[in-house]
Amino acid sequence: MKKNNTYLADADIDISDIFKSLWKEKILTLSISIIFGLAGYLYASFQPQEFRTEIQLKNVPHQIFEPYTLKFGNNNDNNINNNNINNNNNIVGQFIFDFKLNFLSLDSLQSFIDESREFDNFKEYLKLRNISAKKHFVNKIGEVKEKNLIIPNKYFLLFPKELDGDIFFYNYAQFVKKKTVFEIKKKLKLSIENKITILKNALEKAKLINLEDPILRSMKQSNQVVIEPEDLFYKGSKILSQEIIYLKRLLIELENEQFNYEIVSDKPLNFPVDKMSNLKYFLIGIMFGLFLSLVVIFFRVFLKNN
Repeated sequence: MKKNNTYLADADIDISDIFKSLWKEKILTLSISIIFGLAGYLYASFQPQEFRTEIQLKNVPHQIFEPYTLKFGNNNDNNINNNNINNNNNIVGQFIFDFKLNFLSLDSLQSFIDESREFDNFKEYLKLRNISAKKHFVNKIGEVKEKNLIIPNKYFLLFPKELDGDIFFYNYAQFVKKKTVFEIKKKLKLSIENKITILKNALEKAKLINLEDPILRSMKQSNQVVIEPEDLFYKGSKILSQEIIYLKRLLIELENEQFNYEIVSDKPLNFPVDKMSNLKYFLIGIMFGLFLSLVVIFFRVFLKNN
């Protein structure tokens, strides 16, 4: 029991020594705290002011892609129409996916800056800091969230005062749209060319057996053309030739197609980012200086007692 009391007494002595040393070194402690407080204040003062802009975008209308929807063989009109809708939805879904991927791509941002003839102040800002646009915008572009839920088609951008963020973001959306249209046109072109190849092969088979008109097969209710993909030559050379002509015209139309639609729902607005104020950095510096002083004093008392 005495040993325990002795340990408690030693502990009391140690704590009292710490407070005595703290009071003795109060000027030094206060000085260190103020120095760190001023350092925090100066650090906050030299931090560049950052702004935020948000933009609400629209999805591409389904109707734009309807002329380029290819009908692959089915046995009745309802199936053809359903397949037509599915193909159109696939194209729209691919466009939306590609657009989002391009919009959030740092490579796309870098390409936009490189190709743009505007934003000279921002380019000079990057040049002075010897940093690329791609590195600058890391973690500064993304999807807007509310209560940890992503708001569809709404994006944010963080930027310095040297950049007109609202104009930049609006023009960037147009740039990404143009890029995505170019990519989807390449995919549609390849799809149409593949369809033409299939029809040409079927046409050769039809000519080989001298089949000009489609072969009809007898049905209980009505006659119907056989249009299964593997039996396309049963359509006959006349129909196959017309379908090939139609698809070739479609390729020409696709070449000139711009897929024009207004992509921006609400034009972006700028507002400053709510960052920690100079006073907050000053107080954090003081607290850190005080903590550091206590650590030094505690360490000195510990060495003295041992």
